Amino acid sequence: MDNILNNQNVVSTMISIIENLNEPWGIKDAASRHVYMNNAARLYTSTPQNFAIEGKSDRDFPAAWSELAAGFIEHDKLAEQADKSVSVIETDFWYGKNELQPYLSEKIPLKTFTGDCMGTLWNAREIRLLSPMVCIGRKKSSILHTRTDLKIFTKCELDVIFLMLKRLSSKEISKLLEKSVNTITNRISIIYQKADVHSIIQLEEYCKTNNLDNYIPPSLLNKGISFI
Repeated sequence: MDNILNNQNVVSTMISIIENLNEPWGIKDAASRHVYMNNAARLYTSTPQNFAIEGKSDRDFPAAWSELAAGFIEHDKLAEQADKSVSVIETDFWYGKNELQPYLSEKIPLKTFTGDCMGTLWNAREIRLLSPMVCIGRKKSSILHTRTDLKIFTKCELDVIFLMLKRLSSKEISKLLEKSVNTITNRISIIYQKADVHSIIQLEEYCKTNNLDNYIPPSLLNKGISFI
């Protein structure tokens, strides 16, 4: 903490840049202790406003994600050692929601005026899915989400739809969901009936129209940190 305090001008400059941003941003020292979080970061991590974060490690926070502290610290060290930004996917109950949600988190080495690393600058943002159609201006990039307003499908059917869009076979889906092939085949038939389609290509178009192509079932997510 001493090194980062001795470079308070750098820290103050960074805080003035990130404090009013809508995305979660924060600063940690070289020992992975928190120095600053903007308000968006407190909301993202469900950190109470009256909780003093200065000098606290990830495991000290009064939040369920604190059990992932070892992964967060590893992320800090990777960014510091690589001397460049390093991104991971963090999956947890962010913003205090009841469903797991994956977010892209970036750690950036924070340097002193003499070029020494004194900690990390971090942020988190929703994961955007890019299609080749985005590049030619025919489609906007979309955000990966774990909720859908479409009510006609059950949660089990949404699980199957997600895997169908990955072009998995009935046998492959049955293994992943630990259901019989007959059960999966029946669910696929029901899905086709509800969507009023007759092929996987038509189902893909249906999902694009109804924003299911960027939906991921919460039941298929695992809490944790994925290094990419």
